[in-house]
Amino acid sequence: MTKRATLTSKQKVDIIESYQNQLTPMIELASTYGITRQAIHKILRRAGVDTSKHQLIITCSACGKSILRTKARIRRQLHHFCCRACYFSFLEAGNGFPYVQNGHGQRIAREIVKQHFTLQEGHVVHHENRNTLDNRLENLRVFAGNGDHVRYHRGFDVNPLWSGKDI
Repeated sequence: MTKRATLTSKQKVDIIESYQNQLTPMIELASTYGITRQAIHKILRRAGVDTSKHQLIITCSACGKSILRTKARIRRQLHHFCCRACYFSFLEAGNGFPYVQNGHGQRIAREIVKQHFTLQEGHVVHHENRNTLDNRLENLRVFAGNGDHVRYHRGFDVNPLWSGKDI
């Protein structure tokens, strides 16, 4: 016969807060506390927490308009947009740096990086200040692929394979 895990009232409060504030999935909470997902569900329901899959109201990252999103989508994305126009205006804003694209500057950047790091097929050379004409070592980073590069631009914590500021 297996022994059932007993939770303290502090742990139950932590479960409720994690579910409501950090939007932690029930299955993850169950794994953390060593109990079943159904036990987590029971704790939440007894506390009066809505466990339905309804959408939550959040604000657009670009214009501040209220929009509805599911908890899973909120967890998955760092920024949320009400329309494509807001998404593209957010990208154009570029965290305060305008994007200066120059193909020749990008080729030169790859050559500079090759002197310090072995570039492989698929590696992406990133300009930290979004100006492809600025090829100083401290402005250059290398990402494993375009997926990591895009996640970095969207604000996720992605470590580059190489950084010029480390030299």
